[in-house]
Amino acid sequence: MTDYILSCESTMDLSVEYVKQLDVSVINANYELNGENYLDDFGQSLDMKTFYDNMRQGAAPSTSRINTGEYLEYLKPLLDKGNDVVHICLSTGMSSQYESLLEAINILKEDYPDRKIYPVDSKMASAGVGLLVTKLANLKKDGMGIEELYTWAEENKLHVINYTSNENLEYVARGGRISKTAASIGGVLHICPLIEVNDDGHMIVTGKIRTRKKLLKTILEKMQANAIGGSDYNDKVFISTADNMDLSNEAKEMIEEAFPNIDGEVEIFNIGPTVGSHIGPGTIALFYWGKERMAGNKK
Repeated sequence: MTDYILSCESTMDLSVEYVKQLDVSVINANYELNGENYLDDFGQSLDMKTFYDNMRQGAAPSTSRINTGEYLEYLKPLLDKGNDVVHICLSTGMSSQYESLLEAINILKEDYPDRKIYPVDSKMASAGVGLLVTKLANLKKDGMGIEELYTWAEENKLHVINYTSNENLEYVARGGRISKTAASIGGVLHICPLIEVNDDGHMIVTGKIRTRKKLLKTILEKMQANAIGGSDYNDKVFISTADNMDLSNEAKEMIEEAFPNIDGEVEIFNIGPTVGSHIGPGTIALFYWGKERMAGNKK
């Protein structure tokens, strides 16, 4: 059987140590901060505390999609070694990166007619992609073949569920999800937006909750109602944080108490620059395997 590579992007926002355990290949995104270019490489080029402190001081980092040429340069060595590839990409609902990937694959088909490259639009971002990649890496280690793995990814990717929030509504307003006026009023009233990712991979504000305590309570209730297995949920849970460890640790303790059978402890990872540039410091995001996205909010 031909060997194959499970491939993904640094925008899955895990850690260097965790990624090494997965045996996956990673292409790094990049960004610009204060006139300097950096790799989005799990905080190795610039630590995330410094990155978010710069944002708090007024810096406005810019990001760009991984382009066709970068995908070509990355994928060719994998194919040259005789490997087929399954590549998990950042959601088309948040980036046009997937288009670049498809363009690269079409070019590579001419030079590598015998190689298979399966692209997966994750319809998710940050550690939600990391949650999907973790599952796929384990299935691959257990011997699942490339076609079966690709099919599994496509059939199950929408079961990765996300809840995101940031008390600092300035960054949510920048993304156009609420008005600047609403952001100003919400900041005074300590309103936390609850943001979910829908089936198309877009971030949608589904609630506006006053106080952190009520926010965590709401997230817990939604997860209890939607998690596969309910209170007996026994899979992994990831939390992504944009330099908000206090709230992240509070959420971790809450989840571990409510779901005693989860696979290991709740893992906390940094939100990397590509995603963090748009959602801002102070953000936390929860990811788990659930029955459906936008549960209770679909019309």
